[in-house]
Amino acid sequence: MAESQLMCMEDGLMPAAVPESKPQFYYSEQHRVALELLITDGDGAFKSLLKDEKSQDFLSAREIKAIASSFVKYKHEEDDGGASASRDKRDDAGSLRSTYWPQMSDTEVPPLDIGWPSSGRFKGVNRVLVYTHPPKEGSPHIKEVVRKLIQESCKVVAIVMDLLTDLQILGDLFEASKRGVPVYIVLDEQGAPHFLDMCSRLQVGARELKNVRTRTVKGIGLSLSVGRIPGNVHSKYMLIDGDKVMFGTYSFSWSSSRMDRNMITVMSGQVVDFYDNDFRELYANSDKLDLFKEFHISKPQTGTLSRAAVPKRPTAATSRFQVNLGDASRGDLKVPAHKYHNPKYLLALGQIPGPSEPLQDFFNKMEPPDPAQQDLENPTEELENITPAPSQPEKKESKKFKTLTFSTKWRKKGKKNQTSDEVIEDNAANPSDDASKNTLTRDETQDSLKKKKRGFMSIFRRS
Repeated sequence: MAESQLMCMEDGLMPAAVPESKPQFYYSEQHRVALELLITDGDGAFKSLLKDEKSQDFLSAREIKAIASSFVKYKHEEDDGGASASRDKRDDAGSLRSTYWPQMSDTEVPPLDIGWPSSGRFKGVNRVLVYTHPPKEGSPHIKEVVRKLIQESCKVVAIVMDLLTDLQILGDLFEASKRGVPVYIVLDEQGAPHFLDMCSRLQVGARELKNVRTRTVKGIGLSLSVGRIPGNVHSKYMLIDGDKVMFGTYSFSWSSSRMDRNMITVMSGQVVDFYDNDFRELYANSDKLDLFKEFHISKPQTGTLSRAAVPKRPTAATSRFQVNLGDASRGDLKVPAHKYHNPKYLLALGQIPGPSEPLQDFFNKMEPPDPAQQDLENPTEELENITPAPSQPEKKESKKFKTLTFSTKWRKKGKKNQTSDEVIEDNAANPSDDASKNTLTRDETQDSLKKKKRGFMSIFRRS
């Protein structure tokens, strides 16, 4: 309904008539009365009324024929049969339809359920390219431009069209759907049957229709007291990936691309947001056209995707520097031998890191460096040659040898340790037997013993 019609319905408000000479002229009450007479009494009564009112004939012969053929009468209660009784019950129950001007819609807004790119980002400077049919010199054909845009799409394809019947363009749209690109199509209601006919010729299946959503929309139309004159959708544009738009006079049909003169404009930049909003408004006001139902195809299952099986965590960590704390309480937990020591400490002892081995074997094979470059593999040989001076008391010397014997036992094990113990005890018990063979003084003996003791202690600290 026109804005001037809405203003006339306000109580006590009658706007001034706008003369036809002004650009603001849009609606005339004389035109409405003439249209009702055209529908009810025919073309002769319509022209007689205009002559009596001294008004100009505002309809062409083609328009008169189109209005007379497309007019739709309102359904009366007697025509509905039993439906009128159920409608009265709904009205009494306080349904939204009982209100003449409902503030809420009784249907949900259709969602863009297969994806839509974000429109809040900056799209850059506006850029414009114009193509015509027939093409200008050096320019491609308009159908080539449209097909290339569809084939290069990767995010979304959204089309508003009055007639979509070109087989090659339809094939490109279904191929984009098979690639996983969402395809939204809003068609004029009167052009929908022709679209379905061409899709049936392509023998589309569930795979082609999986990512396609098709809806129909009506024109604004004109409501009269006896019925309604429907309108058409002449918007012709296509959104690509949310950052490019193609619009113009070109309808996606074979005859339009071959026989008609057309012009299209491809634009990119911030102006695309306008078409983005306009498409979503049309999509919200449209009616559903279920292609699966029209072609009797079962819909593919859209359940939740099954997640890939994740392997269980190993019972014990295999990393060199990690042990699972949750498995520490298990009795059968085996920690690799290389966890007992870090290979970098072997470099300080003059050894090259090799394969992992038990701790006891590592200690048995470890050889500490001797600062005096003496052989410590057989300490008994040097201890046999070391005897205190004969003038020293026997008790104090034997005590010192016993201290060294304890350290040797702690460091070495096995038969060598037993042998070294016996030798030290014999030398401590009889220090004067081989006194003639040794020329070491007391001070030199004590110094050598201290050096050996310090060497052993440094080895223990490093290990």
